[in-house]
Amino acid sequence: MPGVAFTRQQQHEIAHALDELGVDEIELGFPASGEAQCADISSIVDSGLNARTLALARPIRRDLDNAALCGVDGVIIVSAFSDIHLRDKLGTDFDTALRASAEAALYARERGLFVQVSFEDATRTPPDRVAGAARALAASGAQRIGLADTVGMAKPEQFSALVARVIGDAGIAVAVHCHDDFGLAVANTLAAVESGATAISTTINGLGERSGNAATEECVAALEILYKHPTSVRLDRLTEVCRLVAAHSGVPIPANKGVVGGNSFRHESGIHVAAMLRNTGCYEPYPPALVGGTREYVLGKTSGRAAIRHVAALYDIQLDDEQCLTLLRRLQELSETGEPLDELRIRSLLAEVTR
Repeated sequence: MPGVAFTRQQQHEIAHALDELGVDEIELGFPASGEAQCADISSIVDSGLNARTLALARPIRRDLDNAALCGVDGVIIVSAFSDIHLRDKLGTDFDTALRASAEAALYARERGLFVQVSFEDATRTPPDRVAGAARALAASGAQRIGLADTVGMAKPEQFSALVARVIGDAGIAVAVHCHDDFGLAVANTLAAVESGATAISTTINGLGERSGNAATEECVAALEILYKHPTSVRLDRLTEVCRLVAAHSGVPIPANKGVVGGNSFRHESGIHVAAMLRNTGCYEPYPPALVGGTREYVLGKTSGRAAIRHVAALYDIQLDDEQCLTLLRRLQELSETGEPLDELRIRSLLAEVTR
């Protein structure tokens, strides 16, 4: 992601946080980018992780050798078969690119590595070409095919069909990697799982190039809660890990972010809070603790008497009807000024109306 660079210590902390979170695999980087990257990858591998460790590589032996020297468990060989990538990035033709990828897959297997061959820009590649390449690479030793929606242009139904076709035609496991240029990365990822994808490439907080990638926390929560699809991830650690990555990356979590945003379980509306004091399920899809979050009732312009009484009771203050109305008027007045209503200000207001 532009502007984000982790120190080695931060990389270690994030890798071990992901490991404790329960993720199955961790992509550690691209060894061919230089000695510093190789050293970082090797140090994380040597630190001992339960997750399978993977490195990215181009379909050339030098990259595969560098990955093997780092000690990773496997490689993701990045290939591209779309017309625009073959012509304008690689300057080659489909047959030549496929042959290089097949030779790389075979060589990586000979080196004892787990091998995934990922098709960059798969969703702008003719489906017949994708299926044919998958069959050829499965025959050459690839253990999994990765399908990347590199510029985020896939629609869920289109991506679902592509995943199903590759699995059906090539008889090989499929992983997916989705970008969020149109806000569909999570939807496309979930559609792929429904069609049989067994691995999803996601990032904490959706960090990634341009508009980012499918967010780990959103994908996992949706799979577990909505789709009843078990994962290895500890849901109750999601918020903690997302905050760690936000702190190390310097990219704050938006307040309205799904699952882990600051407003995910924060309630102000008087109608909402009154109902939630009877049954929290009225306005929450699941208990906050499930994902490591906490519920909060806040006071503001749209608060009602039930919320005001509830918050006051948290400070051992009982308000009568007149005091409630007085506080509500003060809240509405202050909201027009833009003054933040933090805990200190709320305490001050409570003291003011109970004098």
